Amino acid sequence: MMDAYWGEGYSQEKNITLAWVYANASPVCGVLRLACASCAQIFADGRLIGFAPMRAAHGYARVSEYSLPPFRSLVIAAAGYNVNSFWLPLSHPFCAAELTCGGNTYDLSDFACVRLDDRLQKVQRFSYQRCFLEDYVLDGRRSRLFSGDVSAYPSVRAVPVAPPRWLPSRTHLPVLGRHTAVLLREGGVRTDPSLPIWRDRSQLNVGRELLGFSPEEWEDAPTDEVCRFRYGESGAGRYGLYDLGRVITGFLWADVCAEEDGTLYLLFSEVFKEGEADFDFLRDGTANCIKYRLAKGEHRLLSFEPYAMRYIKAVRFGGLKVRACGIIDYQNPDADAFRFRVADEKYSAILSAAVETFRQNAVDLLTDCPSRERAGWLSDAYFSSAAERLFTGGNCVEDAFLENYALADKRGLPRGMVPMCYPADSYAGYIPNWAMWYILEVHKNVRVSGSRCNAEAARENIFGIVEYFLQKENDEELLEDLEGWVFVEWSAANDPSHVCGVNFPSNMCWAKCLECVGELYGDGALLAKAERVRAAVRRLGFDGTFFVDNSVRGKDGVLRQTGLLTEVCQYYAFWFGVATPRTYPALYAEMCDKFGAARAEGYRPDVAPCNAIYGIYMRLDLLMREGDLHRLATECVACFYKMAKKTGTLWEHDKPYASCVHGFASYAARWLVCALTGWDGDRLLDAYLGTDCAFALPQADGSSLVIEVRDGRRGVRRACGVGRAAAESA
Repeated sequence: MMDAYWGEGYSQEKNITLAWVYANASPVCGVLRLACASCAQIFADGRLIGFAPMRAAHGYARVSEYSLPPFRSLVIAAAGYNVNSFWLPLSHPFCAAELTCGGNTYDLSDFACVRLDDRLQKVQRFSYQRCFLEDYVLDGRRSRLFSGDVSAYPSVRAVPVAPPRWLPSRTHLPVLGRHTAVLLREGGVRTDPSLPIWRDRSQLNVGRELLGFSPEEWEDAPTDEVCRFRYGESGAGRYGLYDLGRVITGFLWADVCAEEDGTLYLLFSEVFKEGEADFDFLRDGTANCIKYRLAKGEHRLLSFEPYAMRYIKAVRFGGLKVRACGIIDYQNPDADAFRFRVADEKYSAILSAAVETFRQNAVDLLTDCPSRERAGWLSDAYFSSAAERLFTGGNCVEDAFLENYALADKRGLPRGMVPMCYPADSYAGYIPNWAMWYILEVHKNVRVSGSRCNAEAARENIFGIVEYFLQKENDEELLEDLEGWVFVEWSAANDPSHVCGVNFPSNMCWAKCLECVGELYGDGALLAKAERVRAAVRRLGFDGTFFVDNSVRGKDGVLRQTGLLTEVCQYYAFWFGVATPRTYPALYAEMCDKFGAARAEGYRPDVAPCNAIYGIYMRLDLLMREGDLHRLATECVACFYKMAKKTGTLWEHDKPYASCVHGFASYAARWLVCALTGWDGDRLLDAYLGTDCAFALPQADGSSLVIEVRDGRRGVRRACGVGRAAAESA
C-alpha cells in the first residue's frame, strides 16, 4: 500500500498547511489515489478537482481515487490540524498519495514539498465543533505554486510517518459545480471601537476541553475586527452583499483585482436576521469569516474547507475590486437518480429542498449539518439514511457511516457506550439515547438492504449497549436515572425535570431496541423482555388521558408520576409501539385532531408543544402509517414550505435559529412521495392524493420505479436505468 508522509518537525504542530507539487513539462492525464489527515485539496493546473478525506474511524483512512484531466502541475494542499473536533478525528497528520501517469507510478517522495506559510497558523477555531478559521496573507505566490513553481515557499523535508490501516472509499466522489452570486447592494464600512467583540465556548474553552489557540496566542483576530464594523453609505471601506439564491454548501470563491495592497473579509450566512435585509456572521456559534490580506495584483481566492451559505458579504479596505464571488459546491452526486415533476408548486418546492438538503449532508458520511459541525450523528442518520434510499436506491453513504461505528474508538466513554457522533472525539460527553438509535438504524439497514453485513459488524457494539442499559434497570425492568445527556427532543421534554427518574420516552425507545436486537440475532428472551417493558410503561406511565414524561421516587422510595406532559411523549408511545390507534383510540384521535400544525393557540397549555425531531417527524410518520394522506400533505406544507421558500433547504428546528440545511430533514420527501403516489418506501398503498405528478424512484437493482399520476389515475412501471431518462419517459 501507499506510504504516508508529513513534514519533518511538524507532526505535533497545530494548523500547519503543506503542499506537495508534481510538475510535468507537457500535459499528461493520470490517476491519483489519496488519503490524508486532516484535510487536503487537489488542484490540476490551479483547478480544484477534489477534497479529502472521506472520513474513517481513528487509526484508519479511506483511499479515494481521482481521474485527472490533462495537467502540467498537480498540487496537493494538505492541512494538519492536531485538534479535537466533531468534524475530524484527532490524529497525527499525514498525507499519502500514488500518482499514475505517463506509464509510471509516483508517490509523495517524488513530489516537492513546501509549507504554505501564507495561511496564518495561530488563529481561533471556526466553531466549537470544527477546527480553525481561515486567515491568509497572499502575495501572489499561490498562482506560481499552481504553475509548478515552489521556489517562493519554504522547502520542507517530507518524512515517512506511521500509516493508518487503509479502507476503501465506499462513497462516490462529490459534485464540484460552480455557482456565481448575484450582487444585491453595495455600501460603506467604518470601524466603531465601542462595539463589543464576540467570545464563546470555541474560544474560552481552549486549554480545557478544546485543543487550539487561546485568544492570547492569536496572530490575528478577524472576528474581533468584523464585530466592530458598521455598515452604511460611507466609510473607509466598502462592502458588497451577494445572494446565491438558496443555501449551498461548498468552497467559497472570489475573483479580486488589487490595484494596491488591501484587506478583504468574506462573510457568509444561511439566512438574514429576522425582519432585516442583513445577516449575523456569527449565528449558530460559527465564525463565518475568511480574511485575506492581498498584495497588488490579480487573485483567485478559494476557501480551503466547505461551508454552507446563501448570502455573502465581501468587505474590502484598500484598492480592491471584487469582480465576482460564489461557491463551488461539494455535494453527493447520486441523488440525481431521483427525478420528479409535480404540478403543485408547494409540493415541488419542498421536494427540491429535501433533495438539496440531502446532497449537502451525504458526501462521505451522513452529517447533521454541513456548516456548524459536519458531524456524523446517530439518530439524525436514522432519518437521512431513509432519504438516501429514496433518492439513490441504495445506502452506500450509510454503509460507510456504520462501518466507521463498527470500528469506533470508544475511549473516554462508559463501558458498552458508543460515541454520540463519529468519527469525532467525545470531549462533549455522550447521549445514551443515541446508542439506542444506533440499534434502530442497524436493524433498519438490514431490513431494507437484505444484507446482514452491518449487523454482524455491529454485533459487539450492540450487545455492549444492551449490557450497558441492563445495569440501569429498576425492579420494573425500566431504565431509571440514566447518565449522560438524556435527549428526547429540543423542547420542554429535554428539561432536567422531565428526564430525571424514569423517563418514559427513553423507555419506549428502549423497548423497541430490545425488539430489534431480538430480531437481528434471534434472541427470544429479548423479544419477550421488550413486551414486558412496554407493558410496564403502559401501566406506570399513562395517567388515563396522556402518557406522562416521567416518574420519580419520593422519600418513601415509591415511583410516582410527575404530571409533566409533552406532545412528543404521545408520539413516542405510538411510534415505538407502546400504544396503537386501536388500543388508545381516544388519545390517537386527540393527537390527530387537536395537536400538530393546526393546534389552536392556548389549547392544552399543560401539554408542551413538540419540535422537529422527534415530535413533528414521528407525527407525520404516524399519519403516513395510517394512510391519512391528505392530512399528511397538508401538514408537510405547513411545516416545510416556508423553509423551502426562504433557503431552498430544510432546517434543524421549526424556526431558522440553528442549521438551515439539516440532514435529517431530507426525510420529508418520503412523506410527500407517499402522499402523492402511494409509495411508502416498501410498497404501493391503495390510496394517493391524485395530484398530477411523475416520479422516477431509483431501485437497488439499478432500475427505476416510474410512477405517474395524471387526471387522478396512477400508472406504475419499471424502467431500465435511473435518473433523468426514466423521469422524462414517464
